[in-house]
Amino acid sequence: MPRCARSPAKGWARSGSRAARSELHGSGITPALGEGPCAALAAAIRAARAAGASVSVDLNYRPALWQGRDPRAVIERLVREADLLIANRDAVRTMLGVDASPDDATLAPRLAARYGFRRVALTRREVLSASEHRWSASLYDATTDSSNDSRHHDVRVVDRVGGGDSFAAGLVAALLRGRPGPEAVEFGAAAGALKLGVPGDWSRASPQDVEQLVRACA
Repeated sequence: MPRCARSPAKGWARSGSRAARSELHGSGITPALGEGPCAALAAAIRAARAAGASVSVDLNYRPALWQGRDPRAVIERLVREADLLIANRDAVRTMLGVDASPDDATLAPRLAARYGFRRVALTRREVLSASEHRWSASLYDATTDSSNDSRHHDVRVVDRVGGGDSFAAGLVAALLRGRPGPEAVEFGAAAGALKLGVPGDWSRASPQDVEQLVRACA
């Protein structure tokens, strides 16, 4: 089982003043790569917290990277420092040991209460056929005990990789710009949907493209 070994944090400490003005975003892929990357992420999270920055973590479960290992002990220690958790239900079940049915609306509040998250974002992908998916997301805010669901996007899929990352990028960007929860989750969901329609693992959509899709679905 991988451990998060202690790692020098000199570089992170020097960047603390910049971190205070933004957000540190971490991925569950990083600790899966070994003790060194895991320690570096843990150090970055500590430095960000010390600098007063927000911390978001996307579980990003990749079975091939965790073969023969249980990610739960490693991941639980990291996410306890996060303000925002981003995941899907399968990743939550595997990496945090918290199960829920697809229609269980209590999952996000339970995660927030258990780990102290301010917000929990959950993506949902319904496979309608080999080439068509229904994509949506929800955002729970523990400070107001409220949840907002995005619209559903029926997407003709070109490449299914990268939708979650694009959702995370859109959501975090919207929240950093001060947009309220309902608008932020719509922006994130639209960003993820646009990614599924192009090849490769990264999105080519501009913020204007995302906004156009949000308006078209309004």
